[in-house]
Amino acid sequence: MKRIACIAILALLFTNCKENNSEKEVKATKEPVKTNSTVKKVEEKKEDCKDIEVEMGSGRECILKNTDLAQVYQNIIQNKEVEESANFLSTIPSESKSVPVNKNGLISIDYEITKEKVIITMNYEGGVTEVTLEKIKDTIKKSIYHYAD
Repeated sequence: MKRIACIAILALLFTNCKENNSEKEVKATKEPVKTNSTVKKVEEKKEDCKDIEVEMGSGRECILKNTDLAQVYQNIIQNKEVEESANFLSTIPSESKSVPVNKNGLISIDYEITKEKVIITMNYEGGVTEVTLEKIKDTIKKSIYHYAD
């Protein structure tokens, strides 16, 4: 009889402990998780993008507000928006030029500079990546296209 009473008491204590732990777990999941959603919402408003399908490739076009060509160019390098962007010149050149690279399959980078437009062509052994930055009034249109050979 004493054994049964001891087992019953232990069972009740064990069940009570389990219930308390599950209540703590529920409380922990009810707390809001802090995220960077507000930062993402600001970026979404500043950058309006859409994916573009092209023959033998793919692309993405974005309209960026309240910025300039130089800042968009620096963001491409810093955020590594295209592969091998570390091989870009540190600033946009003032005139058109071609820069030989010959690393990781990247043969050269060609810069075509006009007054309101910069076209950067990355020539790979297996294709081409083209980055176009175009100033349209107070916005910048950024286009990145990947073409296969």
